[in-house]
Amino acid sequence: MTLTTSINNQFRWQHKFVMRTLDRIALASALLCALNGCSRAKPIGLAVEGYNYTNRYVASFTVTDESGNGAWGGNVELSTPTAGGGKSTCCVMLDPNVSRPVRLRVDWTLDEVDDAMGHVIAPEMKRQAWVTVDPPFPSDPQNLEVHFYPDGHVEAVVTHWSSPPRILLPEGRRPTP
Repeated sequence: MTLTTSINNQFRWQHKFVMRTLDRIALASALLCALNGCSRAKPIGLAVEGYNYTNRYVASFTVTDESGNGAWGGNVELSTPTAGGGKSTCCVMLDPNVSRPVRLRVDWTLDEVDDAMGHVIAPEMKRQAWVTVDPPFPSDPQNLEVHFYPDGHVEAVVTHWSSPPRILLPEGRRPTP
């Protein structure tokens, strides 16, 4: 056997070994991807709803997850005994099968307050808070409710139906500074 034949045989053996190893790696990767895809639910879009128990209109608010994905929540009027003050906007994405708490950043702007003559007595104010939404979530989640409280803190919860207001404030209240 010549040196060239010996080198060619050695190369063929190494080539077959490398190809079989690569085939096994590709097969294992494909199986892991398939299993991963079957075990994870796709994120679903939840309607964003605001509830305003403060003494000022929320001119607008946004909800953003830790990855930077966000949704606009609109403006939120003052709540009443039967309504939270906001409307549903679309959508914040959430994996319904997540097993750990989800941290969200809520940014909101409190509208300015004017007197009867139209003079600004309290300027617009921007605020920010981090909230934690704890699983387990409802079996058919539909809404992410964001509750703005008089002391300035914010809470968020995932629900199936829109909830009644948590604080029943009088009808016809007016914004105050």
